[in-house]
Amino acid sequence: MQTSDIDTEKQPLLGSQSNHLDNDISINNPHTYTSISDVDVSENDSSKTEEFSFRGLERRKKMVFLIIGMVNFCACTCFSLLAPFYPAEATKKGVSTTVVGLIFSCFEFWIFVTSPIFGYFLTRIGAKFTFISGIMVCGSCSVLFGILDKCPPNEVFIAMCFACRTIEALGCSAFVTASFAIIAHEFPNNVATVFGSLETFSGIGMMVGPPIGGALYELGGYGLPFWTMGTILITCGFVSFIYMPGQDEGAKAFKGSVLRLLKSPLVVVCCFTVFCSSFALGFLDPTLANHLEVFNLSSLYVGLIFLCAPGIYGFTAPLWGYLGDAKDWTAGMMIIGLFFSGIAYLLLGPAPFLPFLPFTLWLTIVTLCCFGLFIGCSLIPTFTGILTGAKQLGLDESLDTYGMVSGLFNSSFSLGAFVGPSIGGLLQDHFGFGWAASSCGFLYLATTLVVILFKFTSKQGFNKPPPTG
Repeated sequence: MQTSDIDTEKQPLLGSQSNHLDNDISINNPHTYTSISDVDVSENDSSKTEEFSFRGLERRKKMVFLIIGMVNFCACTCFSLLAPFYPAEATKKGVSTTVVGLIFSCFEFWIFVTSPIFGYFLTRIGAKFTFISGIMVCGSCSVLFGILDKCPPNEVFIAMCFACRTIEALGCSAFVTASFAIIAHEFPNNVATVFGSLETFSGIGMMVGPPIGGALYELGGYGLPFWTMGTILITCGFVSFIYMPGQDEGAKAFKGSVLRLLKSPLVVVCCFTVFCSSFALGFLDPTLANHLEVFNLSSLYVGLIFLCAPGIYGFTAPLWGYLGDAKDWTAGMMIIGLFFSGIAYLLLGPAPFLPFLPFTLWLTIVTLCCFGLFIGCSLIPTFTGILTGAKQLGLDESLDTYGMVSGLFNSSFSLGAFVGPSIGGLLQDHFGFGWAASSCGFLYLATTLVVILFKFTSKQGFNKPPPTG
């Protein structure tokens, strides 16, 4: 490469700092960009001890953090606002409850299918372009969803709903996969901390989405919630286009596919943990409300109880992320989180084989809060775990690798979110809520055992490979 070519590549991807590379390695040179592991061991170790501080970030990193946080909040609000009123509106169009459930679940299914694809082609398409275009597609589909009440009933309405939700899922898959990869590249020493902090924005969005949707529906009818949040999301896309820092696409192309990542036992274990966590969260959607009917609660109180788990998770995620980065205790956090989440689900039923446990409202609320607390403990470190597994396979620390990792993580989460409600409703119908919740508890406890066995029997385990060179 000519010297003039190197000089044009001094702008790092999304402003990634190179202050740790004092030996004059150009982080964006295609021949050295993916050789970060060649940096001196002492420098690599010292970087791990850095604590994340938003105030201490340079301006462009602050912009990346704030833009992704803003988009996470608005997108999650947009995705969750239809829950209070859409089922009733769909029923008026002759749509059965089963089909309504499929319209909801197809969203997660298509994210599961397409996330690895977006991850693989991330640097070919461009991280910033993928992020912004995904936002714009989501916002546009939300606006279009707001006019579906004008469609003819039955087959036409159903087909248009599936079409809108599917295309919206493609947009969501694109921007979420890109955002995870950008986080991993921009904050390589604080991945768990930043990931956990941004999950707070997502959690708050999921919490306020239903009440905002219900209020706007009461104010202006079916279309107003979708038009309002869709317009806000499109505005976020324009803001991201203007203020999101540019990037250099000179990274070396990733050779292989997501199947290469799955050759790592650590990656498989972490992905299964992600699946279990999203499965358990999704399990509550079709089952918890019926379980609470015996208490004769109003819809408001039932909605507040639904917020217990995601609310606690959203506000404690930054803490778990900080602990994961500060202590580098991925395995321990996963084991503790999985075990106590499993216990919480056994208490939630309560389990039929624990007859001494009372079925009371206070116990249900406490167990949901405990589950929200410990699901973050098990889920937040998994992204770092998958990155470690990729490094154990010898993959470079490049945006291509981060794209594949984020795509696999997003796909695993969406698979659990798709399967959880489907299996949860089926189990409750055939065996009752007690046994259905217990099955989730058993799944968690079994996964705990798998993680323990892997940690103490695998040669590499959760250990990060030493720098080479």
